Amino acid sequence: MTNSIIIICEDSPFGKDSPVETIRMATGILAIGDIENCKVVFMKDALYFLNKNLNPDALQVDHFDNIMRLIELSRLEIYVHDTAMEVAGLLRSDLLPIDNIKIVGIEEISQLILDADMSFKY
Repeated sequence: MTNSIIIICEDSPFGKDSPVETIRMATGILAIGDIENCKVVFMKDALYFLNKNLNPDALQVDHFDNIMRLIELSRLEIYVHDTAMEVAGLLRSDLLPIDNIKIVGIEEISQLILDADMSFKY
């Protein structure tokens, strides 16, 4: 039986819907209720999706307001790779002010994957 799932996203929100679809998938899994432990890991360019200064109008894409509400309402745990943040030149203060975003190292990400019953790379 599957009790825990990790969904890993590495793709940029620029030109792809991968970060949005990752959130939709995770919150959908949580909404069904059979699995209470679903977490998302943003690595590489996916972390730009969580940048509080991201401007959907400049990118000519739909606004992310509904997705951001899903994150908050579902209490979805989101992990961001610390090295990816350093490479991007972002600080914690550059990310959305959401309590359930955690910045972690590769060791913790590896442990999350090992502890999960199932993992997906979106």
